Amino acid sequence: MTFGFSHEPLVHISGNAITSFFRKIEVYGSENVPAEGPIIFACTHTNMAIDPAVLSNTIPHRHFLHYWVKDSLFKHPFMKVLLTNAGNIPVDRKNKNNQQLFRGTFEALAQGECIGVFPEGTSHTEPHLIPLKDGTSWAALEYIRYLHGTEDNPGVKDGRPAAVVPVGIAYCDKSKYRSRLAVTYGPVISMDDFKDDFLNGDDALRKATVKRLTKRMELEMHKMTVNAPDWDTSYAAKMATELLWRKEDNLALADYVDVAQTLTDLFATDDPRIDRLKATLARYRKLLFSSRLSNSALTDLPLPKDLDPAQPVPVPGRLRTLAHLIRDTVVSAIQFPLFVIPFLFHLPVYAIGIFGASLAEDEEETRAQMKVFLGLFLSVIMYPIIFFFFLWLFWAVPLSFVMAAGAVWLLHKYHTALIDQNYRGLKRLIAAWRVLVGVWLGPGVEMSIQTFFDNVASFAPNPPAVAGLPPGTPREKYVRPQHLPSRQLVRHVLRQRIEAARDLERILLELEGEDTKLKASFWLAERYGGEVLKPAAKPSERLGEYERDWPQGVRYAREVVPFLRGRGARLGSARSDEYWAEKSGDEGAKSE
Repeated sequence: MTFGFSHEPLVHISGNAITSFFRKIEVYGSENVPAEGPIIFACTHTNMAIDPAVLSNTIPHRHFLHYWVKDSLFKHPFMKVLLTNAGNIPVDRKNKNNQQLFRGTFEALAQGECIGVFPEGTSHTEPHLIPLKDGTSWAALEYIRYLHGTEDNPGVKDGRPAAVVPVGIAYCDKSKYRSRLAVTYGPVISMDDFKDDFLNGDDALRKATVKRLTKRMELEMHKMTVNAPDWDTSYAAKMATELLWRKEDNLALADYVDVAQTLTDLFATDDPRIDRLKATLARYRKLLFSSRLSNSALTDLPLPKDLDPAQPVPVPGRLRTLAHLIRDTVVSAIQFPLFVIPFLFHLPVYAIGIFGASLAEDEEETRAQMKVFLGLFLSVIMYPIIFFFFLWLFWAVPLSFVMAAGAVWLLHKYHTALIDQNYRGLKRLIAAWRVLVGVWLGPGVEMSIQTFFDNVASFAPNPPAVAGLPPGTPREKYVRPQHLPSRQLVRHVLRQRIEAARDLERILLELEGEDTKLKASFWLAERYGGEVLKPAAKPSERLGEYERDWPQGVRYAREVVPFLRGRGARLGSARSDEYWAEKSGDEGAKSE
């Protein structure tokens, strides 16, 4: 197996695509990656072709990766040439014939090269990782046998077993334009702990050794990602994060996975207060989604000073909503003229990205791929056209080719520098209009809140069945999100926002003063001073499900709440000048 001429250009092009779509990509654990192969990188897989693009463009030491790719993509002659030239290895998932797969893999590893594998077997949208397949473990361990040689194969002189490096890609919102993600390279899994049992054991011991390696990879991948037992828990944790961190960047990406998993574990705790809070956050999310609003777009509307549960929930008055609209309009009017030129040049890319997302409305894991690669396809056409436009413009000037190329480069950099503030400003302006219309039209246009919740289904963003789930695993049927006129829901959204913020603060502060035990992932319990409970004496019969048969962890609320505050959560008493409730702004006017 060799890399052809197409590999490096494909990595470079995909790198430009993902850095245009995602606002910030940060890499952790680079020190865990060996400088030399052979290495098998076992990566999480929740975002289709975006995942290999991210992996190839963040990998330390500029390693090139031979990817395992499903063989159906090799059937088209052009795709077969392109994929083979780029160094990819076909996987026969239908007949499970691993001879060609292992032969190509072993040849590459024997040359000290690296393999990229997604052990989940398919891209998916689940609130947690799906069970890993054993193919990666079989390849890593069978390669040791390959090195030692057989009657038909003399072995590889001075060959080294492949190191397995688990990789976790944690997307803050995998389908959202200009969102963030963290890539973590975990500690190397050495074959020294597995090779003796695999080489010297009988078939049963060999299979058990493979399962043991798969389980080890699975644990490391869980530590680097956010996993919830169900969608309600996942949504509650996300809404709590948005309420506790006013701006996305206020929560450092370095803390994102631990914070998000901490909140997820908290909402998985069996406690009546937490269950009620989870329901409140779920109602708020439904209202936001159906009204096409976001919590981040509403953060400029101040919350009441004390969030006092004894006080009625206020709705901002007409004058306040008008003032916010005027302010956002003025800000946009100042910012946007500076962005007009790059905006007009990139308008076709925006349009085709929106179109691509509409084609994948039923599949969240496909939306980012459609946006990125349709935008990339159009950019490949558009940027040469822009180059020739500038070339025509500068034709009479010496070094016109250089000037045209420089103009295209500057246009790209100028667009990248200004897109975020203008994109945020546009979302705030649209939200300000929707809030203004809903508040000024008054209660007469409101939909009954009971009618809304009776008719809007829970949004489970996972359409087709995912292969690999254990039989009997409960799944939520996908329901196409239903958007309603925002004017009918705005006042409910604003009330529910305050109720959600108030309940979140009250319950977290109550918990902080107690010795309440909260459910925790055992690695977080170990890291932050909690307790790790021994697994049940009887072996688990649920291997492969979300809970796995790992130890259970416990963290105390008196530690968890300061943990969140220490990482920037706006949380505290209204009597203190230190925390967010006091600084959030003037009390909103009562509904008119």
